[in-house]
Amino acid sequence: MKLSRLVAVVSLAGAVVAGAAGCATAPQPVTKIVDGQVIVTRAISPEAYEHVTRALLYEEEERWDDAAAELQRALPFDDEAPEVRAHLAELFVRLGRLDDAGEQVEQSLRIEPTVDGWLASAHVREARGDAAGQLESLRRAVEITRKDAAEGRGLESAERAFLALSDAQIVALDIDGAYESCRQLVEIAPDTVRGRFQLASLAWARGALDEAEAALVVALEEEPADIDARLLLAELQVARGRIDAAKASFRAALDRSDAPGEIAEAFAGWLVSRGDKKDAFEVSERFTAEGSGADALLIASRVERAAKRPDRARAMAEKALKLGAPAGRAAILSAQALADQGQRPAAVAMYLSVPLDAPEAAEARLRAAELLRDDGKYDEAMRALDAADAAKPAQSTANGGAGDKQARSSVHVDLVIGRSAIDEKRGDAAMAARRLDEALAKSPDEPRLLIARAGVEERRGDWKRAIAFAERLLQREPRSVEALNFLGFVAADHSFDAPRALKRLQAAATLNPGSGAIIDSLGWAYFRAGDLVHSAAFLEQAGRLEPADPEILEHLGDLYASKQDRAHALESYRKALTLAPPERLTRELQERVRTLEAKSAAGR
Repeated sequence: MKLSRLVAVVSLAGAVVAGAAGCATAPQPVTKIVDGQVIVTRAISPEAYEHVTRALLYEEEERWDDAAAELQRALPFDDEAPEVRAHLAELFVRLGRLDDAGEQVEQSLRIEPTVDGWLASAHVREARGDAAGQLESLRRAVEITRKDAAEGRGLESAERAFLALSDAQIVALDIDGAYESCRQLVEIAPDTVRGRFQLASLAWARGALDEAEAALVVALEEEPADIDARLLLAELQVARGRIDAAKASFRAALDRSDAPGEIAEAFAGWLVSRGDKKDAFEVSERFTAEGSGADALLIASRVERAAKRPDRARAMAEKALKLGAPAGRAAILSAQALADQGQRPAAVAMYLSVPLDAPEAAEARLRAAELLRDDGKYDEAMRALDAADAAKPAQSTANGGAGDKQARSSVHVDLVIGRSAIDEKRGDAAMAARRLDEALAKSPDEPRLLIARAGVEERRGDWKRAIAFAERLLQREPRSVEALNFLGFVAADHSFDAPRALKRLQAAATLNPGSGAIIDSLGWAYFRAGDLVHSAAFLEQAGRLEPADPEILEHLGDLYASKQDRAHALESYRKALTLAPPERLTRELQERVRTLEAKSAAGR
């Protein structure tokens, strides 16, 4: 049989190979059912199956070179299998072998134009920077799925093709086109859960909240266990002010999740931020009652901290330590709880107590440095970072130590950014920028260094240079939500290329749906463009999603002030000032309060 779908072929290998084994000459026809249709095709040798199966196993282990080698060994046994060549092309793209990938794509499409072939073509073109060609290949893939769907087959391929096209359109900032692609997918394949999730994300970013909610409801009717869809529905309900429904959705996600710790932590934190302490305590108590092992207690400590019960968080961490939890991890959780209680020197001491050979040594000292920096103890903060640099955790032998090298590289970036932040905090923005520039000279494409460098420029007033650094990141990682949000917000704030800024923020909101920070950025972009109707819609959603965010409250205050609603504006500004905003934001808020109070006193 022809390898019409690589993974499906492997799952059918036993039956098909058995059918072919009785023939020592030409392959015999094989009948199978695909999407409810009876398909008659030719058999393939057991040797090809062996290599394909081994390649898939290598892929699971991320052994890309070995996987590519196995697929190449399969081809002599069936060189007329277009999907195998397409899959080999995908591996070559991952390995950076674009010429080899292009050759396999050409051969795959010559044998037979398939969805896999055109998707591989799109990925080759994307890797070469050919965005227009990528979209052309994806549209070819979509056209094949349209024809198949009209005959009642190929719905899984339709989902892959349409979602790939929609994703590429989002990157190209064609938000309306991406929405239309998802809408068409839902028409062709009504049971597509992924398609409806994407449709909901796009609809929300475009302001169509009813449509977004309807898409999620249908997705959950189709697949009630889809946690991502259930959480997004909860966040959408929060944004719409339907608090009781949102709480029910969060609880349903907790009940259905195999790993509910992060959900409980986020849920409890949101409840506390809006003043629902009783409900937050119920979440934490219910969660902590469900497990008594060391790992469960570490998770429970995080949930208790999110619920603003640092004493219980410390108790959980200490109990976990007694039951065999890693000492470094337990110490970090205890130190975080101490800091929450205002015992910052004790928290620093706890962080610094983590042994230098512990896996958490660098993280602990980075956290200590952050506390010391914020307390104005800059020299001590620098010494903590020096200690983090000297940390030598026990190395792993797994995967040739590659994981350790990656971890050390990540810590090095953390240290550069940490030292830069200390320089900036002590008032030396020039040194902060120079440190980052020196690191970028060695690693010019490091995403976190680029966004940190952009942030330094934005804070010292050179927003155009800030945009230039963030553009470098976006060019390297066109799906970077952080870059899209930064660029969209800064450009909108300075009324620079407003239409593109808005599209970038819509793209960010689609790629990371439910983010209060990005919803806020969208609202602010509309505000700066003078569209108070859309601005109010998004800023009020952001305020419900992140009720304790001082910057969002400032934006809400500005919105109310623009509507001459001084009472609500002052309420927002004053609440923001109680939430320990950064120094620059504190000054802005204080000035806004003084201005409105003066106007009120003057009767203006």
